[in-house]
Amino acid sequence: MSRFTPVDLSLYPIADIVEALDFESYLARDRATFAQRWEARRLANPELPAVDTLLLESDPSSVILEVGSYRELLLRARINDRLRALTLAGALGRALDHIGVTYYRTPRREIEPATDASPAVMEDDETYRQRLALAPESWSTAGPVGAYLFWALSASGDVLDVAAYSEDEGVCLAPRIRVVILPRDGLTAPEKAALVGTVREALSRPRLRPMGDLVTVELASDLPFNVTAHLKIRQGASAAIVKAEAEKRILQYCSGRLRWVGDDIPGPVWLIGRRLRQATIAAAALGTDANVVEVDVSAPASDVNAPHVDYTEAALAGVGDPGFVPLAPAVTAHLFTAPRLGAVTVTHELVAESWS
Repeated sequence: MSRFTPVDLSLYPIADIVEALDFESYLARDRATFAQRWEARRLANPELPAVDTLLLESDPSSVILEVGSYRELLLRARINDRLRALTLAGALGRALDHIGVTYYRTPRREIEPATDASPAVMEDDETYRQRLALAPESWSTAGPVGAYLFWALSASGDVLDVAAYSEDEGVCLAPRIRVVILPRDGLTAPEKAALVGTVREALSRPRLRPMGDLVTVELASDLPFNVTAHLKIRQGASAAIVKAEAEKRILQYCSGRLRWVGDDIPGPVWLIGRRLRQATIAAAALGTDANVVEVDVSAPASDVNAPHVDYTEAALAGVGDPGFVPLAPAVTAHLFTAPRLGAVTVTHELVAESWS
């Protein structure tokens, strides 16, 4: 009943590689060093005046020290950024291309070909990063689940999400492998049918598919849903800002996008077979915003794409036995379903709540 879990780079944040940047500590250190050296000069030349105005912003010496500390801050930040660009989690643009080609032998995909009027549209950084994290799985044949995901995602830029299921999930008998794809938005029915053929062909190449695997490719079923959340916001807070941030967090969770690096940077999409819990939607709306006192989610009325009540460990206990019979399609339907977020409505009321 488990599904392959890709590496989530958000669980491994990139710390400051040199050190945490702290302008005030640099300035305090330089002031102390300056005062120490100046006093040493005064011992040799008592006529020099005492320096007791370094903490005043109007003092010329203080201004010079601030400039030096700020330049050090910029230099350390630049070094940190350059070193982050050498990591899979932190690289962007050309740096990520370099990592992908040299370390993973995986170039960026072309989503739309170039025309006379516009250049080619290439795979975005976060989707490319997702495939690179899966790339080691592809170094085997397509036997591992991760390898099926990698090669299906790599087959076309129109593939938004992929899931691969075998007998372990109770949906079929070995050696059948069922690959489910979610197309990008905007494709017509003929284009979706062609995409299924493209992915099937990519996974059927002899150098990829194990000899014993019978691979089928199918489209995921969309499960549209809307979200309606009501916030109780503390008086004095900007309701417009609080609501906008809550809506952004709801969109991030319900669209299946995970943040890998940095705020406001979309991550990979994992929607097929995913269960979106009503309680987690409320928690996403709440976030860590101290201005939100309470959240009530009236839609969806329950969890989205919840497993069938008969999809249990006991039902899968016979997997691998010669007499195992695949579960009924209705019992495993959630594995082939992709929740698709529609409208998000966030309302609010202001409440008098103590800050203590």
